[in-house]
Amino acid sequence: MLPTEQLSGIRSRLGMTQEQMARLLGVSFASVNRWEAGHSSPTGPTLDLYQALNAAIRAGNAPETIHRAANNERGAFLYALFRMAYARRKTR
Repeated sequence: MLPTEQLSGIRSRLGMTQEQMARLLGVSFASVNRWEAGHSSPTGPTLDLYQALNAAIRAGNAPETIHRAANNERGAFLYALFRMAYARRKTR
């Protein structure tokens, strides 16, 4: 479970409206609105997507990179997102 502030923060850092976030997640606008208002919480795969989006941002991926990936076919987007979020970074 993610706090409502974190849900809206993820969306805000991506520069998206609630409607755009709903399309990205594959849910209704009403769902995103309820989650951010604290009336309910995302579960299952939708919660996983929020966590992956947050991890991708925290890993240093620009919102534009995530947006470009989201414009791909759904399977390609999910692969790119989880790769951005959880791929190990090479350190020197």
